[in-house]
Amino acid sequence: MNSHKNIYLSVFFVWVSHLLVDFMIGVWPIYKTLAGLDLAIAGLISAASAFAGEGLQLLFGPLCDRGYRKHLLIFGLILACATSFMAYTQNYWILFFLFLTTCIGSGAFHPAAASIAGNLTQKHKALFLALFASGGSIGLAFSQFIFTKSYALLQGNTIFLAVPTLFLIICIFLFGVSGTEATIKNNFSKRANLKTIFSFFKDKQLRLLYIAQVCNQSLLWATVFLLPDILKCRGYESWICFGGGHFFLIIGAALMVIPSGYIADRYSPKKVVLTSLLVSSFIFYLFIYFHDMPSLFLLGLVFLLGSFLGMANPLILAMGNKLRPESPGMISAFLLGLAWCVSEGLGQGGGGLLTKLFENDAAANSLAVLGVAFFIGSYAIWSLEIKEENYSLSLEEAS
Repeated sequence: MNSHKNIYLSVFFVWVSHLLVDFMIGVWPIYKTLAGLDLAIAGLISAASAFAGEGLQLLFGPLCDRGYRKHLLIFGLILACATSFMAYTQNYWILFFLFLTTCIGSGAFHPAAASIAGNLTQKHKALFLALFASGGSIGLAFSQFIFTKSYALLQGNTIFLAVPTLFLIICIFLFGVSGTEATIKNNFSKRANLKTIFSFFKDKQLRLLYIAQVCNQSLLWATVFLLPDILKCRGYESWICFGGGHFFLIIGAALMVIPSGYIADRYSPKKVVLTSLLVSSFIFYLFIYFHDMPSLFLLGLVFLLGSFLGMANPLILAMGNKLRPESPGMISAFLLGLAWCVSEGLGQGGGGLLTKLFENDAAANSLAVLGVAFFIGSYAIWSLEIKEENYSLSLEEAS
């Protein structure tokens, strides 16, 4: 039985570790702008790295259930530190290796840390998972701003950004972390898990939810990837271009997770997701085609864009869990891990490659083309044949 002291210390460790890992993940989009890298090549690096990292969650997940959570937690933290070496090179192959290493670390870390947070106690399981999720949101939101300032203050010596992570790893070794026990006894096959996950494509309703999730997340990641370049091209203040705009986008998405659940309880998740996609498409194109907005109006618009894009993710997951209540873990792997590894590749890789088609305002025009995903996702949600009932979205599902 875990003592209260060990439980709360473990929650603190996974919260800080999530903040640090997602901080490292958020650095690449701003570094490629600071270094003036080719957007198409940077996008391909993002696509390949994110696809591998998120995809490996399907393999790391079963290892967590076998009792390797602490090992994967520390392994993920160590690999994520690769981002801190990016500022020392502009060689594309080395940058690819570094970001791939970071993404693999993220793929190992997330299922392990989420499992630890969820297994510390049954009484506060949802609360701990919500706290865990908040750490990642905060880390990702502040990543670009802190990296930019550190890059300038440390004169490019960003290796010091790895120090907090290394200190945390030492603390985990010294004090330990609870919730790492194996949750399965039988030696079931990993292939069986993967086979079950891919079998969801045969279900029309789950297939439509997957399409909608990929479309929504592709647009979010494309915006994250290209936002610094768009803002820089349009001549906004440095703090907005190099971290401020990104902060408002991510915070907007994070703050809408719980309210979206309460709204869905009243109007049904299908209606809420469809509305969020349509409203976010309007805000999306307003942002793209109105170039000379005042800074305050711009930040408010970016915040709203993040908010409406962020609404769909937990509600799509909630609908998937309603369709297959007996397989919540597999549905999460299908609609989160498998969907995100594709959407991060499409959003960042596709967004980067499309910039080659334009000479002026290439990043914004690239986003405009990708905006067709709004209508594909909306059609997928509209085509769902599910009962119009209220879905009670728990904090655990939102996480």
